[in-house]
Amino acid sequence: MQIPSISELQSKLQEYINVLKMARKPDREEFLTTAKISVAVMFVVGLVGFLIYILMEIVPGVFKK
Repeated sequence: MQIPSISELQSKLQEYINVLKMARKPDREEFLTTAKISVAVMFVVGLVGFLIYILMEIVPGVFKK
């Protein structure tokens, strides 16, 4: 593994600083929209996981009979 040089570290740090300078605090509407979308995605992912779990519990029992 190669150790980065000081100039590479300074360059990367400058990139991070530039990104932070451009960042802004979201307004209330933007935050609520993002939160709603995040909750909806978590719900869908959880539902898919639950359905897979149910299928894995039911399907083997059907074939044993």
